[in-house]
Amino acid sequence: MAYIPLMFDFTNKIIKIFGGGMIAERRVKALLESEAIIQIISPNITSRLKELHNSNRIHWINKEFDSGDIQNEDFIIVATGNEAVNQKIRKLTPDHTLINMTNEAESGNVIFPGTLNRGKLSISVSSNGASPKLVSQILNNLNEQFPPDYEAYVDFLYHCRCTIKNLEIEKEQKQQLLEEIISDKYLDSNHQLQFTKWLDTQNSMRAREE
Repeated sequence: MAYIPLMFDFTNKIIKIFGGGMIAERRVKALLESEAIIQIISPNITSRLKELHNSNRIHWINKEFDSGDIQNEDFIIVATGNEAVNQKIRKLTPDHTLINMTNEAESGNVIFPGTLNRGKLSISVSSNGASPKLVSQILNNLNEQFPPDYEAYVDFLYHCRCTIKNLEIEKEQKQQLLEEIISDKYLDSNHQLQFTKWLDTQNSMRAREE
């Protein structure tokens, strides 16, 4: 399989997960903020998945799999723990449908990478099944390089970019400002505040001129 990394918008898309164990729970955790419609088909689910169902964040259909369960899903995740059932689901899934085979990743067309999230920043790592331990090691290194408070810096960059785009200055000047704020200097919250105040001043001047 020739896998390539992509970012998907699953808003209002139907994701159907077959199986309700710990692997299914991990998949739900990865997808929960995607605003997708997540459905689980399984006679049993974990206590955490039951909590999410009771709070209407996911939909649980308490039953065993049958062929009529595959209809118009955008994405299917197979995690039943029963190899025969898993393979049956794989064979019944249309070729154009995205499918993640949790027991045998290479037989599907979607792999879940290891991911580090810092607000709007997402860093994903995959070894295409070569070494999950290597992926974990790299993620641990990234966690040290980009600690949780890095999210505030990413939010600062986003705010600045939106403001700079609307400034009445030359394109080259905008690029210079955007390059300036990715320097290590602006990892410091005081420098972030100073730059944000300067941008607000520029916007105020523009508003008065109009």
